[in-house]
Amino acid sequence: MSLLRQLVIAITLLVMVLLAGNMIVSVVNARIYFFAQMNVHAQDTATALGFSISQAAQEKDAVLIGSMVDVIFDRGYYREISYRDLEGKTLVSRDVNLQVDDVPAWFIDLIEIPEPRGESEVINGWFRLGKIEVIAHTGLAYRDLWRVFREQLWLFLFTAVAAYGLAGVSLHFLLRPLKRVEKQADAICRREFPEQQRLPRTRELRSMVHAMNRMVEKIKDMFQEQLELTESLHRSSHVDFITGLSNRLDFDARLESFIKSELGGGEGALLLWQLSGMQKYNQTHGREAGDLLLRQIADVFKPLSTAWPGAIVSRRGGTDFCIFIPAIDRAQTVTLCEELVAKVQLISWPEGSLPLHLGVVHDQAVTLDSQLLSRADAALRVAQHQAEKGWHLQLTETVGARPAGEWRQLLERSLSEGQLALHYQPVFDLHNQLLHAEVLVRLKVDGQLQPAGSFLPMVERFALVDTLDRRVLEMLAQTFHQTQANYCVNLSPRTIALPQFRHWLKDFLSLNAELASRLFIEVSENVVLHSMDALRDLVAISNSAGAKVSLDHFGVTGKAFNYLQSLPLHSLKIDRSFITHLHNRQDNQFFVKSLAQIAHSCDMMLLAEGVETEQEWLQVKALGLDGAQGYYLGRPAAELP
Repeated sequence: MSLLRQLVIAITLLVMVLLAGNMIVSVVNARIYFFAQMNVHAQDTATALGFSISQAAQEKDAVLIGSMVDVIFDRGYYREISYRDLEGKTLVSRDVNLQVDDVPAWFIDLIEIPEPRGESEVINGWFRLGKIEVIAHTGLAYRDLWRVFREQLWLFLFTAVAAYGLAGVSLHFLLRPLKRVEKQADAICRREFPEQQRLPRTRELRSMVHAMNRMVEKIKDMFQEQLELTESLHRSSHVDFITGLSNRLDFDARLESFIKSELGGGEGALLLWQLSGMQKYNQTHGREAGDLLLRQIADVFKPLSTAWPGAIVSRRGGTDFCIFIPAIDRAQTVTLCEELVAKVQLISWPEGSLPLHLGVVHDQAVTLDSQLLSRADAALRVAQHQAEKGWHLQLTETVGARPAGEWRQLLERSLSEGQLALHYQPVFDLHNQLLHAEVLVRLKVDGQLQPAGSFLPMVERFALVDTLDRRVLEMLAQTFHQTQANYCVNLSPRTIALPQFRHWLKDFLSLNAELASRLFIEVSENVVLHSMDALRDLVAISNSAGAKVSLDHFGVTGKAFNYLQSLPLHSLKIDRSFITHLHNRQDNQFFVKSLAQIAHSCDMMLLAEGVETEQEWLQVKALGLDGAQGYYLGRPAAELP
């Protein structure tokens, strides 16, 4: 060992002994000082309180004494205040437990502070009536001692390191700004934009930190501008600027997307509203009054998006409003129409009311051949000649349709007996390599496999969706080892919102660690609107177990994308309404391109769903997405290709 090293060690040991002694002396002196201060405070309080309650004690008014003790007890930091008579019997007492939240228990046991006490006799004239005892709460003293101890400990460690090697430590401290710059760069990769508030004294390093902070500010502004531009583009092309509802283009795309998706094929209703006499109303009251009236009508319809998951509410133009409600039966449709008509009639009209007619179509199997809009328009024409009612419902009966009670029994039996089958649809990257397989569920009915759209609405209606999601995960846990692929499982927003399911999922992933490492959990973007805390909890649970979380149907909620900066998601899947006919839609191309830039800046993959043609697939590649799924790339099957 060199002499230099021996001297460094000797000096370091000496400094450590001196600092340890200094720390002990500082803590002990602080302990004595705090005790003395609290003792004086307790005695002063006892003296003042004894004088204050002397008259009440003479009159034996326990209520008044208690009130005065409460005032002092609530305003001061005391552990106990008690009043006893001459025989030692406690007449009034107020106390709290000694509890210090921010101080470790071992420190309290090590540095024990005696309880400061103050006593005073209660005297009225020449008569002794009792005794007041005040015990101060030592919580603040423990907190201050803990603060002093930590400060001394940090000083101790800092100086010990400095004494071990002045040259090395000096170099370390000189280069600390570089370490902070490294952390700053890592934070930018995590979609965080911190600025260094502590500037180094060295001129060159200070200039570097200034430049880094300016760069962070610029990147943050660019990211925010990109978000605002993308959101503005979405609003201008898909949102009606007067009412804030979906416009005609967005409604048609989302309706077609829903029908073509895995959820299509079930029950649904389409409501077509038309307000008559609007032109004359605008001429009489002005266009601003007309726009206000349209917004009031829209406010009646907007809650439907929350009450009915998947509902599409739009203003198709002029005075026409269109609403599509999936997974709704005939009775619910009638009830909903009556409620909406009643609410619309409650709108305050300047001069009477304008006729608002409603044409309704209910179909037990919504498909592309249902021609909902044309049939709803025909129902609207009928409603316009029914002044006494104002709306007309057109029904489509399906031969062999099951009643709700039979559906419930079938679903409960299927879930308990395992009459489910899993299908898989591949998701490919741009080089046609398999990224993962999306797990789709099928129900065995009379020997036939029914698609999800035919029974999932009933599962939602009878609150069996969390049972179904658990069953799918359990079935996947039994079969996933047959391939080396990764798997993606869609969970319902209602399932995610249940705390008991998230507890179950945490235990399930811990018991199936291998599956968790190959599992993608996919949830609809609607969860961001209604269950953001539950989504954050799900992401934390999944990431800790090695699973990944992605958002499905991304882009349709109209929610600002700022949450992407703080939510560690793996990927985003653009809703198929933006992908359908993408090669012919320049507005959607720009929107999708912007989403790709945002996702990649957040270290997320951006995928497309619903790729049905070669032109759409080529456009997806050209826009820089990371992958896609759809019938063009691969249909759902019982086994992966």
